[in-house]
Amino acid sequence: MRIAISILLTFFLLGCNSPDYEGFKRVHDSVHFQRITLGDDTRKVDEDSFVSLTIAVSSIDDSLMLEKRVKRVQFGSAEWPKDIKSLIATSNEGEELTIIGSVKDLQVKDWFSPVDVGMDNSLLKLNLFINEVAEASVLLQVRAEERLRSDFEMQGQLSFQNALDSLHFDESDLHEGIYFRSQSDGKGSSIKSGGTALIHYRTYLANGRLIDDTYKDEPFEYHVGKPDQVLKGFAQAIAMMKEGGKAQFLIPYKLAYGDKGSSSGIVPPFSAIIYEAELRKVLN
Repeated sequence: MRIAISILLTFFLLGCNSPDYEGFKRVHDSVHFQRITLGDDTRKVDEDSFVSLTIAVSSIDDSLMLEKRVKRVQFGSAEWPKDIKSLIATSNEGEELTIIGSVKDLQVKDWFSPVDVGMDNSLLKLNLFINEVAEASVLLQVRAEERLRSDFEMQGQLSFQNALDSLHFDESDLHEGIYFRSQSDGKGSSIKSGGTALIHYRTYLANGRLIDDTYKDEPFEYHVGKPDQVLKGFAQAIAMMKEGGKAQFLIPYKLAYGDKGSSSGIVPPFSAIIYEAELRKVLN
C-alpha cells in the first residue's frame, strides 16, 4: 500500500498543469485537482491516522451545492476512491483541495448515496477540507473527554430539574435567567452601581451539597462592578434585594461556572448553584 502511494505521489508531483481547468493539475484524463490552502506539515496523513474531513460536492460551475458532510475514519482502512485517497495521502491537517471529475471516476454515488448526483459521466466538483489528523491514542482520549463532558451535562440537567422541583420554583420565579424568591423583604436601600454591600450567604450544589457558608465568619464584602468577584447570576439576584432582605435563588450553569466548572474542581461542569442570601448592609 505504501509503495503504491509513493508511486502515485511521484506521479502527482510530476503531473503537468491541466489545459482544461486553469490552476488545476491533471491526475489523469478525467480527474483534475488543485490545492487551495497548504496545511501544517507537522500533521501529515499516514495509514494509521484518524482523519476528519469536510466534504462538499457541487456542480462544476458551483451553481448548485448538492451535499456537504463530515467524515472521520482511520485513513488506512478507508474505502475511498483511489484518486482521492492518493491525494489525501500527500496532504496535511488544515489543507483544502478541490477535485474535478466524473461521478463514476470519483465514485460519488458511493460517498453520497442516496443523494442524486447525476449520470455516471456527469462532471462534478469535490471540495475536501482536512479538519484534523490525529493518532489513535489522541482520538481515544478526545472521545473519552467527550463522553465525560456528555455525562456531566446530563447529570447537570437532572440535578437542575430536581432542584426546581424540590424548591418548588416555577415560571413566576424566573427573572432574567435565574429563579429568585424573596424570603423576607428588606426595608433599606438597594445596592447601586459602584456601591458596596455586606452579604451573608450559603451556597449549595443543585443536589443539596453545601459548598460555602459565610455565616461561620464575617459577611462577604461585595463591590458592585468589580470584575470576577461574583457569579453573574449572583450579581443579578443581589440587585433585586434591599438592605435587610433575605432570598433564595437558583442559578443555571450558564450564569454560574459554565460548562467547565470551578477552577478548584469543587463545582463540576454544567452545575447549577443554589444560594440562600441575606443583604446585611448597603454602603452606597
